[in-house]
Amino acid sequence: MAILETNDSYQTKAERYLHHALMQYQENLDNLTPKRVGEFIMHHYNKQRPRLINLDSYYKGINTKINSENSRRIDEYGADVRLGHPFAQEIVDFHTAFSVGNPINISVDQDNNGQEDKHQQLDKINDENGVDSLFYDLFSDMSKYGRAFANVYRDGDVEKITRLSPTNTFMIYSNDVDPVPIMAVRYTEQSKIDDDLDYQQYVIETWADSEYKVSNPVAIADETVVNGYDVAKTDQLSTIPVVEFWNNTQRLGDFDGVISLIDAYDAAQSDTANYMQDSNDAMLVIKGDIDDLLDGADLFGNPDDEEYLEKLAEQKKKLMASIKEARTLFLKSGSTGTGQQTTVSADYIHKQYDTAGVEAYKSRLYKNIHSFSRTPDVSDENFASNASGVAMQYKQLGVIQLAKTKRRSFSKGLSEIYGIVEKLEKAASGPWQLDYQNINFMFTDNLPTDDVATIQVLQQSGAKFPHEYLDRYAPGIDTSDLETMRERENEPVNAIQEEMKRLQDKTSQLGDEDDE
Repeated sequence: MAILETNDSYQTKAERYLHHALMQYQENLDNLTPKRVGEFIMHHYNKQRPRLINLDSYYKGINTKINSENSRRIDEYGADVRLGHPFAQEIVDFHTAFSVGNPINISVDQDNNGQEDKHQQLDKINDENGVDSLFYDLFSDMSKYGRAFANVYRDGDVEKITRLSPTNTFMIYSNDVDPVPIMAVRYTEQSKIDDDLDYQQYVIETWADSEYKVSNPVAIADETVVNGYDVAKTDQLSTIPVVEFWNNTQRLGDFDGVISLIDAYDAAQSDTANYMQDSNDAMLVIKGDIDDLLDGADLFGNPDDEEYLEKLAEQKKKLMASIKEARTLFLKSGSTGTGQQTTVSADYIHKQYDTAGVEAYKSRLYKNIHSFSRTPDVSDENFASNASGVAMQYKQLGVIQLAKTKRRSFSKGLSEIYGIVEKLEKAASGPWQLDYQNINFMFTDNLPTDDVATIQVLQQSGAKFPHEYLDRYAPGIDTSDLETMRERENEPVNAIQEEMKRLQDKTSQLGDEDDE
C-alpha cells in the first residue's frame, strides 16, 4: 500500500497568516497560569493584533498597500500619487446603518402571551448606557474586525455596559466539543507617547468565572510577558462579565474578502493620476546633436588614464541627470558631408492612453468590490430607477441575506449581555424580576421609503387618515407649529360657534322665564 507523502504546498502564505490571525484560543481553565496567559497575549500581539490594526487602517482610508514606503515609480522624477479609497468605511457603515441605524426595539414578554410587558429596571439600564449608540458601535466593530467585545459591571444601583477594543482584547474558550468562554483578557498601554515599543509597559486584566485580576505593568514586545506577570489586585466575580460578538463563524470582517480588489482599484486610480501629472511614460526622440558642454573632452585626455575617463563618465551622467530633471535640452546643428546644415528637433512620443480600456477596468473593480461585499452601488444609474418593488428587493437580496445572519449573531451577544446583567442584579439583590431569555430584539431595516406616495395610493383606494397623522409629512414645518396654525385657522369658526351657543343658552333661559 502506497504511503501518501505529506505536501502542504497548497497552503499559501496568506492562508498561514489567516490561520493564526483568526485562531480561536482554547485551553483548560486549570492551565491558565500567568505564564500561559502571557503566551496567549504574545501570540495575539504578534499574530492577531497586526491584522486588526490593518483593518482599522483601511476603515480610515489609509490603505496599507498603496501607502507603503517604497516608491511605485521607476523614474525618480516622476509623480508618485497615492490615492486611497475608503471602500472599507463605506461597506462597514452601510451594513451597520442598514441593520441598527434604526434603534433596536427591546421588549419583554414574560408571560409569552404576545403582549409587551413593562420593566422599569431594564429601561433604566438601557437609558443609563445609551444602548442605541452603544449597540451601533458594537455592531460597527463586529462588521469591521469580525469581532466585538462588551464588558458589563455594576456601578451603584445600575449595571454599566462598555465597549472594549478588539485590538487588545481576546477571549479564551474551553476545550469542550462546544467551547464556552472561560477567560477574557485585555492588555492596555500605559504610555502612548513612547516610541520604544520594546519597553512599552502594559497592564493585563483577566476576567474568569470567579475572579478579576489586574497585573503590574509588564513589557510585551520584548517577550517578557511569556515568562508571566505579577498580579497586583484580585476581585471576586459572580460570572465572566465580558461578551464576544462574532460577525460570522470565521470572525471575518465585512470587507476582508475585497481588500485585494481595493488595493487594485487604488493602484489603477493612482496610475491614472500619475499619467495626468507627468510624462514618465513618454519616449524622447532627438533629431540632431545634443549640445554637450563636455563635448570633445575625451579627445584631450589620455585614453589609457582610467581615472580621468571615470571622472569624465561621471560628469556626463550628472549632466544627463540635470537635463532630465530640468526637462530641457540644448540642441546644436551640424553639417552633412556635402556641407549642408543639419536640422535639429526633439519631441516626446507619448504612450497612447487607452481611456476606454482603463476606465472599463476601474469600473469592473468598482462593481466587484460592491458585489462581493454585498454592498449596493448607489452610484449605479439603474439602482435608483423606477423599478418595481420586487426588482428592488432582488437588487438588495445580498444585503438582506447578510443582515439576517449578522443580526442573529448580534442578538445572541445581546442576550448574553442581559444574562450577565441578570446575574449581577441577583447578586446585588436588585429589583430585576424577569428572565433575560424573555427579552426580545427587533431590528428594522434602515432604507429610504416613499411614505407620501404610499399614502396617496391608499387614499385613492378609499383609506382615510386623520390630519394629525398627515401633519408629520409636511416639509419644513414642525408638527407643533402645524397644530398652532390649525388652531388659529379655526379661531373665527370657534368664535361663531361660541356666540351661537351663547344665544341658544339665552333663548332657552327666556323660554323658561315665560313658562313661569
